[in-house]
Amino acid sequence: MKILKKVISDIFLKAQYRISQLALNNRRLKYQYLRLAVFLGDLGFQPPLASLDLAKRWEKQGTEGSADRPETYIKEDNSLVELFKEVLPYLNKESKILELGCNVGRSLNYLHKLGFKNLTGIEIGPKAVEMSRTVFPEMARDSKLIVGSAPLEIKKLPTAEYDLVFCHSVLVNIHPKYNYLFKEMSRVSKKLVLILENEGSLFAYPRDFQKSFERVGLKMVMSKIFAEGCRQFPDPYEEKDIYSNNTIRLFAKDKSH
Repeated sequence: MKILKKVISDIFLKAQYRISQLALNNRRLKYQYLRLAVFLGDLGFQPPLASLDLAKRWEKQGTEGSADRPETYIKEDNSLVELFKEVLPYLNKESKILELGCNVGRSLNYLHKLGFKNLTGIEIGPKAVEMSRTVFPEMARDSKLIVGSAPLEIKKLPTAEYDLVFCHSVLVNIHPKYNYLFKEMSRVSKKLVLILENEGSLFAYPRDFQKSFERVGLKMVMSKIFAEGCRQFPDPYEEKDIYSNNTIRLFAKDKSH
């Protein structure tokens, strides 16, 4: 039985690799695949090219045998400036902010340097949180850092606790079986939810993030494509514009709900 399982697994992996290569080298095929992946993800199913367990990958980062290192996520880049540019005017230094998937704490440290002190982060990788206390000691001292899975830990947080809930390149790594996370992010937020995601990732779990948040009582008030520069969506924009770039979206509580 073990031999049969291994043979089947090898066949599946070879087929998955072949399909992924075809999709990577054919824009039209990639676009059609991503539409299928979004459809399946919105229904709670794993897309065919997605890695089997991305959660395990990030939980084990920084440990022996892992190719992912928390050190990779220490240095600030322009994505942080663009991510927070539109939301900062709606916050004050006393605002309570929650980040899902904070890794080593780069985004939280960026906010901490701007004067925000009521910061909370959830991170699945223990090594990343451990490193944050060394590389960003003041932020780590002043913040609440929770080690655990975001879909599970967020359930323990109070309703309408945070002025801003945000994540940077995290939601596409969370399996569609945890789609309730969108509702939980809305629940714990008083006002705003902010995301930056690579919505064109072949090997992750893309979703229609606008629909995912708007169906749980949020309204999208800003969206822009983050490429090498950052530009507003073309108006009208085509769906392929989203799948070719990282996308920043800002949502606010919809008072009509």
